[in-house]
Amino acid sequence: MLCSVLGKLLNVPAMLRYLRSHRADRSVWDPADDLELALYGSIFGNNFLHYGYFKNPAIAAEAISFADLKIAMDDYASLLVQRVHPGERVLDIGCGMGGLLARLHAVGARPTGLTPNRAQAQHIAANWPEIEVLQSTLEGLSAGQSAHLAARFDVVVNAESFQYIELEAGMRSVTQFLDRGATSPRWLCIDYFQITSAAKNKSGHLLADFEAALQRHGLSIVERLDVTENVLPSLDFGRLLANRFALPVARFAADRFFLRRPLLGYLLHDQARAKLDGIRLDTLSPEVFRREKRYLLFTLTPR
Repeated sequence: MLCSVLGKLLNVPAMLRYLRSHRADRSVWDPADDLELALYGSIFGNNFLHYGYFKNPAIAAEAISFADLKIAMDDYASLLVQRVHPGERVLDIGCGMGGLLARLHAVGARPTGLTPNRAQAQHIAANWPEIEVLQSTLEGLSAGQSAHLAARFDVVVNAESFQYIELEAGMRSVTQFLDRGATSPRWLCIDYFQITSAAKNKSGHLLADFEAALQRHGLSIVERLDVTENVLPSLDFGRLLANRFALPVARFAADRFFLRRPLLGYLLHDQARAKLDGIRLDTLSPEVFRREKRYLLFTLTPR
């Protein structure tokens, strides 16, 4: 092991290449190659990558099965599908693994997907070749691509994806893509929002900023559905898995590793155990989420 470490230290060119590609200031969320989303897709095997929607929000975490999670994810998609009519042209921004695209196509809508993730775009093209998919971030669309999408859609959908998009640029794009000559052009945006700027977890737009931006961009709220309680069971189940499975396995693996390597154990075991013991699961706490965020479904129309 020590020989391997020394060899890597002495191979300066390889070390510099690795450090450049894994630099500390690199965004945790890399839209071109998102390992977390690939992991979730492999675990659930249903082409959905979101919190899910539990019709019974009072369900206990210990009573939830993986089958329940898959049903909740499908029910989440149903919230959007039932708000789209057959024949309507739909742009799904941040379409993930294509689960919603497939559901929309199955009910007779005409969906187009937009994802920055190479693997996701390839997965969709391989499984549903009849569905158009563009690989790009919303901000990274070329002038030609933007012109191709302009005034083309009856419905634009953001399902747990607008939080990653800059507020002003995102709303400008959405209003640009909607066909104002359509019978009922609308934006379906379902996501979580911060309700206080003092929130510990800063993910999600501040709700007051989002609603103020709607006014500036000429978008009216037709529907505002609060589904916060319906998504919390997923967090509770995640916390249960972390406390009952992930952290105990990590501690066991660390103890076993250092038990077989006494010198490294003498040098590093206490620090490694302290790191594991210091892991906080606030981001998986339903209580914290309920206090700091709201998960909302908006139906919005251009004025």
